[in-house]
Amino acid sequence: MDITLYISRFLYRTRYQIFFGSLIVTALVAYFTQFLPKTYTVNTSIFTGIVSSTGLDEEKQTFFEQNNTFDNLINLTKAKGSLEKVSLKLFAASMIYGNPDEDNMYITAKNYSTLQKIVPEEVKNLINKDSLALTIKNLENYKKEIPRNFLFDLFNYTHPHYSYHTLKTISVVRLNNSDLIEISFKSNDPGIALQTIKFVTEELISTYENTRYKGANDIVSYYEKQLKAHQESLNILEDDLTAYNVTNQVINYEEQTKALAISYTNYEDRYEQTTRELKSAISLIDKLESQMDIKSKLIKTNSDFLDALSEVSTINGKITEIEAFQTDNAIIENTELEKYKKQLKTAESKILGLSNNINAYKFSKEGVAIDDMVNQWLNETIRKTKAEAELKVLNERRGDFDKKYKTLSPVGTQINRKEREIRVKEESYLEILHGLNLAKLKQKNIQLTSASLNTITPPTFPLMSDGSKRGLLTAAALIGSIIFIIGFNLVIELLDRTLRDAERAKRLTKTSVFGAFTGNIQLKYRGYIKACNRVSAAYTCNRLNSFLHKGKPTFINILSIEEKEGKSFVIKYLKEQWEEQGLNVICLVAEKDFTVNSSYLLANNFDYFKINDKNIDIIVIEHLCMQQNTIPSELLKKADVNLLIVNACRVWKNSDDEYLKYLKEVKADAPLYMYLNNAKREAVEDFTGPLPPKASMRNLTNRIIYLGLTARNSAVKE
Repeated sequence: MDITLYISRFLYRTRYQIFFGSLIVTALVAYFTQFLPKTYTVNTSIFTGIVSSTGLDEEKQTFFEQNNTFDNLINLTKAKGSLEKVSLKLFAASMIYGNPDEDNMYITAKNYSTLQKIVPEEVKNLINKDSLALTIKNLENYKKEIPRNFLFDLFNYTHPHYSYHTLKTISVVRLNNSDLIEISFKSNDPGIALQTIKFVTEELISTYENTRYKGANDIVSYYEKQLKAHQESLNILEDDLTAYNVTNQVINYEEQTKALAISYTNYEDRYEQTTRELKSAISLIDKLESQMDIKSKLIKTNSDFLDALSEVSTINGKITEIEAFQTDNAIIENTELEKYKKQLKTAESKILGLSNNINAYKFSKEGVAIDDMVNQWLNETIRKTKAEAELKVLNERRGDFDKKYKTLSPVGTQINRKEREIRVKEESYLEILHGLNLAKLKQKNIQLTSASLNTITPPTFPLMSDGSKRGLLTAAALIGSIIFIIGFNLVIELLDRTLRDAERAKRLTKTSVFGAFTGNIQLKYRGYIKACNRVSAAYTCNRLNSFLHKGKPTFINILSIEEKEGKSFVIKYLKEQWEEQGLNVICLVAEKDFTVNSSYLLANNFDYFKINDKNIDIIVIEHLCMQQNTIPSELLKKADVNLLIVNACRVWKNSDDEYLKYLKEVKADAPLYMYLNNAKREAVEDFTGPLPPKASMRNLTNRIIYLGLTARNSAVKE
């Protein structure tokens, strides 16, 4: 059979199930969907700057890095920890701003009243109507104190607004290949939907920034702490060096030691020069005094002379102190030194003036002029006095130099050690400062490459609910029910082993079907049962007429596997049809017209029935059912036709296959056909064509069954 024809007949056969079944299911869905709650959708768009932003090094992120960042954003948004914080904030906002008498932008009155019924008093006492932040803090403390609590159950079970089961339905998608992500959420409460999106956005921005910048921020914080510690340590070392310098009167150690060395060198030179002058003056004075004799003694004993020498010695000592321990520039600019030099000249002039008062002797005993000798002696005496004064001062200063050297020698070592410590600490400080600059540069680079999340489209309060899905659900129910009914019947069609029609009977039995009778089951057409059966009998007789023999009877065996298959019913209509055609027919029924005994079982031919009437055209023999009786094999072999009558409404069993296999083995060359009884009109019409009654609706049905899409009922004009 053509597959398209098979499908059309299959659909026609199940038409009532498809129609009424889908109608009932669709009606039920249409009725119950009218009670579906309304849903409100709130969404927001966030600019990430992941793709378009560039860093300080002008290197863009790779495609995989960008996708990884977007995946992190989406996963952060839908993370259970983030949604738990959102749930807590959402619950706190609902409890604070909810109103049982009026809907608002936080929660509807109905949902608020329902929420109030399930919240225990201990949780209600934690709600601060004046502060959302304080309420959230109280709830967080409550969760920590009591691990298994109302808030835990609220989030982990199936509450329609605050549970993880509901909040995880938040949609987070990237808009094409842009920097934008869209967050949307659906809820039956417009205020809950709005606040959920707001809290989710806030939590995403906060969590992302903490996660994204935490590493860089920690590094910067570490370097800042280390830098501060090193700076404090460096200040301590520098202050200690300063205090040490102040204590030891050190301004510039290198310059001071250099100046001290130079001063000491000058001191030694001057000491040596002064010593030579002193020795020279003493030697010369002794020589002059030996020549001058009494005059020199007079001058020495003169009090004015002694006072003048003492004054010269004092002034020269002061001059030596100044010149020995000051720089050249300081000596030039020192006014006190000039004053002392003037006083020295005055004292020298005073001593020289004493020689004018000595007039006793004019010449020495050697004949040398006394005035010249006295003047020379006085000059040498002055030079001696000055040299002695200088040596005295220089000897005193030698101790000062020794003290300076003893002081500056260990001070230099300590200063070098302290300066070395400061230098090492300063280098460490500079390295940390360099690391801090690099960390801040990295921090800024991360900020530029990832950018801060900015809300482009703020969430708004939904004024209208989403379009109703009632029509979609109804249509889905209609289509789904049709597919289910067809699929269910198709499974039955494939698994069912009921004979039903010729096509199925041939597939199950591997035997040709000769024809079919409707039987007496068609209640709708009960007035046309006989007419339909006559049509079937006419079709069958016409086919059997091809087996008739001229001048001798044609033997037809009517067989059945089980009882009550309708053999007599079929034979009756066949006999009537043949008789109408003018043929002589004899019907022999087992146990009625002949006895089933041993002689019957051993019959070799149809002579056993002893029919002597030579005018008989057809002899129909109705045998007992094979399930309980034995049929002579010779009668099966020598029959002109063997018809196996089966009830089309019964199941074909494995035992039936065995009986049929036996018949095929023993029949030899005799034809064996299966004949369906009690079949449906459609199965019979496969052989006979349309059965009565003939009506326009029936003709339309036939065209549908047989896919006569362009067929017409107009008769052919002759």
